[in-house]
Amino acid sequence: MKITVAGAGLVGLVTSAGLAELGHQVTCIDIQKKKIDLLQTGRTPINEPGLAPLLEKNLNNGNLHFSMSPYQAYSNAEVIFISVGTKNKQDDSIDLRNIHVVSNTIAHFIENNVVLCIISTVPIGTNDLINKIIDRSKPPNLRCDVVSNPDFLRKGSAINDFFYGERIVIGADSLESASIIKQIYEPLKIPTIITDILGAEMMKYAI
Repeated sequence: MKITVAGAGLVGLVTSAGLAELGHQVTCIDIQKKKIDLLQTGRTPINEPGLAPLLEKNLNNGNLHFSMSPYQAYSNAEVIFISVGTKNKQDDSIDLRNIHVVSNTIAHFIENNVVLCIISTVPIGTNDLINKIIDRSKPPNLRCDVVSNPDFLRKGSAINDFFYGERIVIGADSLESASIIKQIYEPLKIPTIITDILGAEMMKYAI
């Protein structure tokens, strides 16, 4: 499957490397040129056990690519994972500016029907907001289903958590979209919980 991961932080890189290892064609996009230049050489700016060799392996076998081009990353993607940063503001609320920007960019560059999967940590109700942003800007003839797929990756054991985690949570309003995301993770044989979007958002905070 052709997959794009937006954001080359810890979660984005582990997700990109993991999905590429499962055999998918993965493009990871980020706006930081220095980071992308480094990653294209097979090196990583993040010190996470097991990540560097996994990135290098899948770069070499052609399953993984890094880019700064929204057209290259989004135009032909079948599934897009959003994993951009959502740091806390001074008042401890979550900063969603990166989510807004990348959602708007995706809406302008998609050329096919796509499933948009949110793995960034976001407040409850954010996926509904993303859906509205996408609907405002995407071509009217295209379908873009928003799915919540919260991550449960821990720094220091993120690779192990990806491949051997306790659960995969998929929140979707469309059974078809939920099935697509479930199929992506199928080789992992990890128990999968399918719920609605609100349920998935709440589960992230509860767990």
